[in-house]
Amino acid sequence: MKYWWISLIILIMAALMVTCAWLLRKNRKANMITLFVVSLVLLIFKSIQFGIDRSAHRYPIEFSHMSYFILGATMTVGVKKLRPFAGLCAFISGLAFVLAGIFAPTPIYEDAENTFNWVTGIIQHEVLLFAGLCIIFNTDKYSIKDIWIPAVGIVIMFIFSVLVYNKVIYPDLLDKNRENMIIIFVLFGTILQYVLPAGTFIPVWLRVLSIIIEVILLSIVLWSFYFINNKFYDKKLKKYPDFAGKGEEYSIIALVSYLIAKNKGKKAVEQSVSEDISSLEESAVSSDIEDSENK
Repeated sequence: MKYWWISLIILIMAALMVTCAWLLRKNRKANMITLFVVSLVLLIFKSIQFGIDRSAHRYPIEFSHMSYFILGATMTVGVKKLRPFAGLCAFISGLAFVLAGIFAPTPIYEDAENTFNWVTGIIQHEVLLFAGLCIIFNTDKYSIKDIWIPAVGIVIMFIFSVLVYNKVIYPDLLDKNRENMIIIFVLFGTILQYVLPAGTFIPVWLRVLSIIIEVILLSIVLWSFYFINNKFYDKKLKKYPDFAGKGEEYSIIALVSYLIAKNKGKKAVEQSVSEDISSLEESAVSSDIEDSENK
């Protein structure tokens, strides 16, 4: 394998990400702060990058591209109901990249325009893996009743991709990028071209079968996400009773809520002080009146 050293780098970094997530297993507060910082940095970086890439007619069209923004926006803003969806997208994107990089590192190096791109590409996907692990194992216990949220989210991502592919969205997208959308290969059942000999014709029945298998696998992944999360969370609380702490949140919504509560508390204190002063003044007046009457 020509670029075996890239596979080694990806494997070592993946091990590092797993270790970092494991080190945060006892402290939810530290985990939440880390997730907020990582997500914010990732959101800002990718926004700038894709903003610059627009001039070259490149856009966020792949599953991992969308995962950056889903994770960044969810954890930065603080939408709790979307955390499982963000964690699932991040984990799938990160894990898929690690597996692809280990077994087929050539495209990572040869498709990159420069060293900066393939280096940052590896780092970003490894960070997605880390964030996904933290959301699954170190954050909260998620209700299986909300499984419809990531399911609907993934369907929306597929619809978005179809609109991009048909040039309804991003009509100026480069054809070479549009025609190589992996998420479209998955949706249309042509992902088998990566495992079959080059130039092999994929019959309709095989494409349909692959789509059915993909739906089944996705259902299993969604169910497994909640099952694993619930099992590990219950065990974690038994082993580390103080893990949940006070359920601290670190996000824009949490900050706004804190400022509102602080402002209300300040007003309540001011009102209380004002009432106390008024009460004292009334007492003083009553005392003066009584003194006058006694005289």
